[in-house]
Amino acid sequence: MIVRTGLIRWLQAPCLSEWQAILLGLAAIWIPSMIRLAVNGEVTGCEFTVYLPFVLICAVLLRSWQAGLVALGSVAVHGGLFSGGMGFQMACFEISAAIFLASSAVMIGIAALFRYMIGTYAKRATDDPMGGVVFSLEKGQVWASWYGSGSPVLLGSQPNVSEMMKDFLEQEHVARRLARNNHKASA
Repeated sequence: MIVRTGLIRWLQAPCLSEWQAILLGLAAIWIPSMIRLAVNGEVTGCEFTVYLPFVLICAVLLRSWQAGLVALGSVAVHGGLFSGGMGFQMACFEISAAIFLASSAVMIGIAALFRYMIGTYAKRATDDPMGGVVFSLEKGQVWASWYGSGSPVLLGSQPNVSEMMKDFLEQEHVARRLARNNHKASA
């Protein structure tokens, strides 16, 4: 239960800080550029293939606009780095860049659509009139969670929570009895 709630929250909105997102974005451009540079003798031309897995990782771990910046940065670095600044003038560059950017947009769009669907599912769960508190037991500890919202809350050990629940139910029973007696007395 805890893992599912955390995963849903993470999928809805990536939880990387600004600096973590910047570092990931820079690494997602730098690492494939170094790979491309290492194989430049064997693989020539305008291939962006090595950048695609890194854009996919960014589409999952970053916000959509940040992943889009990584794709654009990859085109800029690839165009200037591998042809001595002349990459933008190569005949194949425009077509390869367009295909790469279209592929990147599809990957980023699918990740955004997946986040939207998860968010819609989570919202529907909170709007469910039958929803409410869900109690779960894990390693002798009782947790309470609410459909689609935040992390589960640790209530305590099973024996302690059981006693608290019994006490709560007894208090509720006494309160109902007093309310009935007060209602009869006032009628």
